[in-house]
Amino acid sequence: MNKTLLVIIATLFCTFAHAQSASFEASTGGFSFIPAFTSEDPHLIINAGTNENKKLSFHLLTTIRLSNLIPRSVVFISRYKIIDKKLKVNIGVHLPALQISEDYLVDTFFAQELITSYELSKRVSIGTFYLHGNGKNNDFEANFLAFNTTVNKGNFSFVSQLYGLDLDNTYGVSETITYKINKNIAARGFVNKTISDGKFNWTLGLRYNL
Repeated sequence: MNKTLLVIIATLFCTFAHAQSASFEASTGGFSFIPAFTSEDPHLIINAGTNENKKLSFHLLTTIRLSNLIPRSVVFISRYKIIDKKLKVNIGVHLPALQISEDYLVDTFFAQELITSYELSKRVSIGTFYLHGNGKNNDFEANFLAFNTTVNKGNFSFVSQLYGLDLDNTYGVSETITYKINKNIAARGFVNKTISDGKFNWTLGLRYNL
């Protein structure tokens, strides 16, 4: 195990020690902010963060391959609320975002995000998500834009997304359905159709919230 992975694991433990919220999800696939990049291999998805009700919050998102328990990605996110009313506007930075191969090779990325949402009613909201990312030790650079609608009905939550990526002219639609089983446990289903190349992928997961 190389030094980079040891540093990542140590950082994960320190982050969880100071986190105010955390969730663990066992999934048939992975997670990506860009639906077309979602892995179809089983993963453990871990999310931890500070209080989201404050102006400034910090978050850690990591995915771990269940086949060999090697992390696939680790993203450290800082977010700041510019507007927090019926209209919500958040800006954020991903510093850093790490992509880790099964051979422990690490690609490093820096990203900026802009998230908006507007509450149409107590059950329905619309919003946008913009993400710009560029590689620090690689030549990756892309802009991602998504328009989404969130509908809450009882224990169900439906998030519909229409997205585009200026990399290989990628665009598509996705749907995430979450069912809250109880206070701590939720089931989640995700379906993506990348219209530009015809790719179809889906995942099922079970999440536990601390």
